[in-house]
Amino acid sequence: MDTDKIKERRKALGFSQEYVAMKLGISQKAYSDIESGKTKLKTEVLNEIAEILEISPFSVCPIACDCTKTLEKKHERLLNYLSDKGIAVPKEYL
Repeated sequence: MDTDKIKERRKALGFSQEYVAMKLGISQKAYSDIESGKTKLKTEVLNEIAEILEISPFSVCPIACDCTKTLEKKHERLLNYLSDKGIAVPKEYL
């Protein structure tokens, strides 16, 4: 996760850590730990921060995109394997 992007965006908007923490319903210290990378973020919190800072969650945590791409590649390989073996795949899995 690129916590520097969170910090840079917060500063660009002129928001203090206290302000963002208040919007999240957490302490300034807890928010500081997020920006410093000491805290692992749950998806819900990442989405809330992204909304407050008016950015995409994927710009902060590009691994989310990578995970989706990896899953899509695995799905494609599985479908190819099943096709090569002559195994029919139900349409809802295509």
